[in-house]
Amino acid sequence: MTWLAAATADAQNSNSCGLMVMAHGGGDQWNTAVETAVMPLREEFPVAIAFGMANPVTMKAAVTELEEQHVDCIAVVRLFMSAHSFLHQTEYLLGLREDPPAFFISHGSQAHHGSKLLPLDLSTRVKISETALLDAPEMGEILAANALALSDSSGTESVLIIAHGAGDDKVNAEWIQKLDLLADSIRSTGLFSEVAVHSLREDWEDKRAKSQKKIRQFVEAHSQDKDRTIVLPFRLYGFGPYEAVLEGLAYRSNGRGLLPSPAVTEWIRRTANELFLELEEIASAE
Repeated sequence: MTWLAAATADAQNSNSCGLMVMAHGGGDQWNTAVETAVMPLREEFPVAIAFGMANPVTMKAAVTELEEQHVDCIAVVRLFMSAHSFLHQTEYLLGLREDPPAFFISHGSQAHHGSKLLPLDLSTRVKISETALLDAPEMGEILAANALALSDSSGTESVLIIAHGAGDDKVNAEWIQKLDLLADSIRSTGLFSEVAVHSLREDWEDKRAKSQKKIRQFVEAHSQDKDRTIVLPFRLYGFGPYEAVLEGLAYRSNGRGLLPSPAVTEWIRRTANELFLELEEIASAE
């Protein structure tokens, strides 16, 4: 056992910390993929999943589930693409900031005025992850594995990674920058003629139209003669709307997102352990 693993185990045992995993949620297959990724961690410490976009109902249920297991502290790992996703709302709900968000999401995409949102009633210390999947080098490993699984090793193939993206131009640029770093895991194989990243910005109609045009242009330009384009979705599970976006174009994809992969489980474990250690330090200082 390494010193970090030993320290982590001590922190867990002395504090009886639990883990809340926040995930967007989707259909049965989507949710099952998350539950399967989390399952190995249930043997290591108490775990509860809160599906939804920082949904106060599911978050409260997760807190209650953990508190009923007599945890002293809760590490919150947000299984979102971007660290910006629902951060303000999450911090407010967990009592880590006093100002409510201007608007909050309750169910689906319904937005309500933030003044109607009340913090959750907590009796345990909480620490939230400050990073997300775009920050995780493990996700680059998954992308590389998915690309290699689809490749014919001819060296003439291009790879296009498509992500959700953001409405705010600055935040979207951050998505692209981080995704491009993850794409280096594919470039480092030396097996592909080009590796590009694009965001669809799929929830913002005017920006989506421009992004969709660029995505289609890339696939058209790189799928001629002997060339071929491999399309990888940077989504937690599944292919999302990309089949419709690429309708009529020649490309190869298995529609596989980041899950299923043990690398996602490892990232959740690593992030949780880091939070457990921080919670131990907080407890020791009190």
